[in-house]
Amino acid sequence: MASWLICVILAICITADASIFDHKRYKRQTIVSTNAETNGVADDVESSAMSHHYKNADGVVGMNVSSAGNATGANSASIENNAEGRVGDTSMSATGNVDSKGKDSMSYSDIFAVVAGENKTIASFQQGRGSGLGDTSAQATGQATMETNGNPSPLSSDKTIATAGATGSQGSQSEVMSNQVLTWDSLLAKLVGSAVAEGIGNAQANVDLGAGNANNGVEMNGVVSGVQTNGGNVNSQVNGNANMDGDKHDLVGNMYGQVKGDGGNSSLVGATHLNSNTTTNSSISSFSDSNIASSGSNKIDMMSETDLDNKKGANGHVLTNGTSNSADHAMTVQNGLKVKDTNGETLAIGNGAIHGSGTENSNASIIVDTSYNQNGDPRIIAKGEGQAVSNDKNSTLNIGANADVSNSNGLNNTGYANASGIVHGEYNNLTGVAFLNVDNVGANGNAMMEARGGGAGNSSAQTNTALELGEGDQKRNASVNGAVSASGDKTSVHSISVVTDNNGEQTLSNYQRATSNSKGSSSASASNYGVLKRRKRSYLGVLYDKVF
Repeated sequence: MASWLICVILAICITADASIFDHKRYKRQTIVSTNAETNGVADDVESSAMSHHYKNADGVVGMNVSSAGNATGANSASIENNAEGRVGDTSMSATGNVDSKGKDSMSYSDIFAVVAGENKTIASFQQGRGSGLGDTSAQATGQATMETNGNPSPLSSDKTIATAGATGSQGSQSEVMSNQVLTWDSLLAKLVGSAVAEGIGNAQANVDLGAGNANNGVEMNGVVSGVQTNGGNVNSQVNGNANMDGDKHDLVGNMYGQVKGDGGNSSLVGATHLNSNTTTNSSISSFSDSNIASSGSNKIDMMSETDLDNKKGANGHVLTNGTSNSADHAMTVQNGLKVKDTNGETLAIGNGAIHGSGTENSNASIIVDTSYNQNGDPRIIAKGEGQAVSNDKNSTLNIGANADVSNSNGLNNTGYANASGIVHGEYNNLTGVAFLNVDNVGANGNAMMEARGGGAGNSSAQTNTALELGEGDQKRNASVNGAVSASGDKTSVHSISVVTDNNGEQTLSNYQRATSNSKGSSSASASNYGVLKRRKRSYLGVLYDKVF
């Protein structure tokens, strides 16, 4: 009886030990899986995929997986690849798709993911290029994510996109590159895009870049489009970079354009936007919009360069220049910057316009130069100058300039300058200038209009200039007007109106002269009028301002 009981107890103990052993062995099981795939479509395609998992002598379980593809061809080339893997409670996945279009097209993508114990890394690289005549494009998209115990890495890149497109009948090229390395606690990403186009009559270029997620991401967008209705040359170019190193972001967006023609209408528009999204948003946007209509030669040049560092601030510079050589002028040039960075929010917009008519070719130009630096200083220089020349017909000329800078810290400086005139005579001409310099310190400007007319028969002229400047709630106005006329067999008239405001020191000059020579009766008259309004406040204090 005793021996039987001992046997039963031993059997129970053995069974229990076996149960415990099996339970421990089950607990130490680790699931490992990998998958990689590559597909490509083009004239020539190379593709590869690799999956590998292991356990080394130290008991470390790991895996690595990769997929890569390279496609080249005429007109189009595309690659689609993905790689994913899992080691225990850690999983990761990455995709990379590249599509290029153009006579010469290339698409390349390479993804690699590895888990080695506690070390987890995803590396992804994509590149696309399309070039040729007409429409070209390149696009790279992808994502890189990893999870542990169902919790995603806070730096996972939900969607990375790099797109470039260019359209030009003379030639175009689009190129993008996307590179990112993700670990559990770091993300390094670099995106590059470039688009260049040249065409007859029109050309367009655009770039779009983006990486990261809703809590930590970067974005760059840019487009330049030009049109010349009389078959002139058009050039458009956009370049952009977007870099991430964890929550440190560095972005660049540049655009360039030119429209040149002989007669017809020319237009050039461009815009860029840089955005950094972390705990706070930082951004800088630039734009330029210009139009010229003339019967003679005309040209628009535009350049914009912006950069953004979410830790340091932004820089921006937009320069637009329009020129015309024609009997008639109809020109508008406008550009600006909008910034949100460590200095707050800033807006700077400047523009110029010229409208003139005559019978002979003459020159006209507008330049608007807008800038901003990391110290939070905006500045606008706007200048229009031109002529109008006629024989046996009136000449008219109107030149205007505007500039406004403001920010969330209370800055509000503005400027308006205008010069206009009309002249009559057998031979006559007008010459005018409107100029503004407005920044975070103050507003300055000047305006001038000169008229000359004469020859056989009667002559007359009228000139007008005006300035309106604002610094916060302080406004300064100045204007002058002059008129002159002569009648007789042979006459001449001359009128000049000038007004200047330099840091509140206002000056004016108004000169009119008329002469007449006739065998019978003749007459000549001249008149002028000027207003200087609101001297700039002194910095000596309220009492001084009230007294003076």
